[in-house]
Amino acid sequence: MKNFRKIIQPARTWINYAFFRRYRYARKIRRHFKQYYTPDAPETLFPEQSVICMADGKCHHGGLADRLRSFVTYYGYCRKHGIRFGIHFTFPFRLEDYLIPNSYDWRLRPGELTFNQKQARAFYMDNTSDDGPRELEFQRKLSDRYLSDRHHIQHHVYSSFYYDEANFGRYFNELFRPAPRIETLLEKERHSLGDSYISVSARFLELLGDFKEPKATLRLSPEEQTDLIERCVRQVEKLHSLHPGMNILVTSDSRRFTEACSRLPYVHSTPGQISHVDVEGEADHARTFLDFLLIAGASHVYQIRTAPMYGGNFSLRAAQAGSRPHNLISF
Repeated sequence: MKNFRKIIQPARTWINYAFFRRYRYARKIRRHFKQYYTPDAPETLFPEQSVICMADGKCHHGGLADRLRSFVTYYGYCRKHGIRFGIHFTFPFRLEDYLIPNSYDWRLRPGELTFNQKQARAFYMDNTSDDGPRELEFQRKLSDRYLSDRHHIQHHVYSSFYYDEANFGRYFNELFRPAPRIETLLEKERHSLGDSYISVSARFLELLGDFKEPKATLRLSPEEQTDLIERCVRQVEKLHSLHPGMNILVTSDSRRFTEACSRLPYVHSTPGQISHVDVEGEADHARTFLDFLLIAGASHVYQIRTAPMYGGNFSLRAAQAGSRPHNLISF
């Protein structure tokens, strides 16, 4: 039986990549996205080959880091192939309210976006935490297959693709800089943190009962929540002992954790509400962008994690955006 499993499991995995996932994504496009693409929709005023990354609420798009990973991946594709790259980020807020173009203008021009099925085609893949070589190669080949289509001039990319992140920091900085309001807030936070600081990030999802995730996740008992917070605070104290005299920026999806850390005199956390960017109805997401950009400016970036905490890649992508070292502390 064990030998049989060794034989059948690789075959099942290969079949999943070779057929079932491709079929599932194609079915999602046919059944779900077809309603948005019609033959009588207005045609684009700019008939040029383009790839447009979509975040407009037609599906789950993932968190900020997931979206940014996909943006830089397809910006790299467009640079390589010499075609137009755009971003249509309107859900649950306009990206331009927080980040604006830097050296490349990815904003869509009036009349550029079309949902005419003769000109535009949706491209979809669900989010996955797998970043192994087989997954990345699958994403690359699937992208090449869809984007090589020249019958449509616009390819609308939904969900997160991240098969090419080697140039994340470089491409992020070519695409983005803080909007004026965010830049003003950044300067204020940098003044409080000082010229040199470290950052410590922790992701809890709904474990501590004070964060709304798009999909329901595990919640700990009150006793388990208290114990987890205390253990994580001790990790912050240990990291401070490695960097004496430096302030620590603590970022998290849990207000309870950041408030517990803020009792330490050397800890700083950004103000504002903590929210997931894929949840509709949140008033302001400035804190999410401030945390990302401040992490990018830290001298050392740490992420702490223990079971059953969630890993995520928010602090890692921020570190890459700032060309900073990233360290995962498992305890």
